[in-house]
Amino acid sequence: MHDKQDLGARLAAFYRGMAEWVGQKQKYFPLPSHEESRDQLLAYLYMREHMPSDLLEALEESGWRLEGQEAHLIDAIEQVLAYLRMPVDGGWALRKMTRKEAKQLLHKRAEAVFGSPSSVRPTRIMVTMDEAWVDEPGLIERLLLYGMDIARINCAYGSPETWEALVAIIRQAEKQLEQQLQGRRCRIYMDLPGPKIRVARLAVNAGPIKLSVKKNRYGEPMEPLAGIISFSSSSPPSPFPRDVSFLWQLTAEDGATVEEGDELLFTDVRGKKRKLRVTEQIAPSCFKVLLSRTAYVQKGMKLRRGSASFTLSSVLFIPMKAFVTVGTPLYIYFDDAAFAEAQNGCGVKMTTTLAKAWRNVRAGDRLYLNDGQIAARVVKVHERHVEAKVVADGGKRKAIKQGTGIHLPDSFLHLTVPPLTDRDLEWIPFIARWADIVGLSFVQAPHDLRKLYHLLAEQGAGSLPVIAKMETRTALHNFIRILLEGLKFPAFGVMIARGDLALEIGFEHLAAAQNDILALCRAAHIPVIWATQVLEQMAKKGIPSRAEISDVSLGRQAQCIMLNKGRHIAEAVRLLAFLLEKQEGQSGSSVMPKTDGERMDPFHLWEDEG
Repeated sequence: MHDKQDLGARLAAFYRGMAEWVGQKQKYFPLPSHEESRDQLLAYLYMREHMPSDLLEALEESGWRLEGQEAHLIDAIEQVLAYLRMPVDGGWALRKMTRKEAKQLLHKRAEAVFGSPSSVRPTRIMVTMDEAWVDEPGLIERLLLYGMDIARINCAYGSPETWEALVAIIRQAEKQLEQQLQGRRCRIYMDLPGPKIRVARLAVNAGPIKLSVKKNRYGEPMEPLAGIISFSSSSPPSPFPRDVSFLWQLTAEDGATVEEGDELLFTDVRGKKRKLRVTEQIAPSCFKVLLSRTAYVQKGMKLRRGSASFTLSSVLFIPMKAFVTVGTPLYIYFDDAAFAEAQNGCGVKMTTTLAKAWRNVRAGDRLYLNDGQIAARVVKVHERHVEAKVVADGGKRKAIKQGTGIHLPDSFLHLTVPPLTDRDLEWIPFIARWADIVGLSFVQAPHDLRKLYHLLAEQGAGSLPVIAKMETRTALHNFIRILLEGLKFPAFGVMIARGDLALEIGFEHLAAAQNDILALCRAAHIPVIWATQVLEQMAKKGIPSRAEISDVSLGRQAQCIMLNKGRHIAEAVRLLAFLLEKQEGQSGSSVMPKTDGERMDPFHLWEDEG
């Protein structure tokens, strides 16, 4: 055992240094309120940086553990000093809190952000909505009954009409279940898209291409595919019309031309007779066409209009998924014109939603797609495109689709693209009207929060709770200042977006980063959302993995846990609610609850009903 007098003297000296340092920093971070949270956060920072490891060990050996006391650290240290009968000098204006006061404050702030908790579990459950659920009111009702507290709408996908319909069906389901829900209301959380780089257009132009026209249940062609034909001497318009599914470049023989209303006949690779109908001239020597039946096409194919003849010199099928493996070349173009004009014979071509994001890319930079399932390296940066190559695919070929996310962890994205993009600015009025909570994606620094607050205030929504999503290395670097800025908001929280964050900082650093975020948020009494891949296998396949159950236990440190959509999402919500209720209220009791004197079958939690 350590000498109490010596231990007390050392801790008192540390406390004096901490109090002086916090007092000096207070003036740099003035707050209209929540000064107690600021001081606990600053005190915890000082302890992390300056408490000698042997002093920390000595305290633990004597039975005093400061880890986990972040929310009331100043008071915890003072209590130890009082026990050691070591007087604390006065003169410091530190706002301290007791454990009970800190717990009450965090609960109050969590309620301001997430709404009132369930009577059987304080941890809320958030569920990411699927657009298709607009037509599944029964599923929405089951989600509410099983424990969904917050519905998340990701505004990176869909349209305001779809989002409004989702809100309406949730509110309708609440009315249907008014008695069962006992007046509890599901909050609507909307994510701003942020500067997430996604695949906009995707194409390959090697080998025969299948242009597939959808058929009805009777095998009859439905809506034709729209495309563009242009001649070798001209460039297609940029950007293309959004409904374009293919792009052909033709070489005219003997000066042949086409006009609106013409039909171009051809025989596809299988020998099937097909035709294109020219519907509109959209640029010089560039026309919009319709293909009414599925065709297999490739370069060199001949087309005819009466006696006039044309040769297909280039073909791209745009709305498709492309498969890649290790070694597959990737060509990322900065605009549609460069995309259309390029004549790469192999690899995958694409454009992205944020051309500005490629300004700082250099050869050797890493590039991740599909949440890290595909890894590539930049090979060369050209004037109008970036050339890369797939270096890892997890051992099997993977698909890239339109909308696939792209990460550039080495390319200083925050220097070229602001967190609030033009699309974010467009959606803010809608979100201000319909959302109960708004998520700021890819927040980088405190001024991003200030800008969002002013934009919301202009819409009369200055009191709307804001969630800062931790997704980037820069956000972690600025995390303390982000928290201190968030304390100025009427209601504020943090999301640990582990998918994007892991790609930014490396998977090997994720565990330490998420623990740091949790501890710092505890110190500042700021509620947290635990997100990304929680019970993912359960939601998709109906059976959870062992690691997923353990992950839920870790997630209990947060005030909200988020699930993503999946075929078995209702069963995943029910299982999550069960695990949270069990661990919250019956941690020392039997593993399984009993009903009517009988043991519950655990597998019933994820069996299909009916």
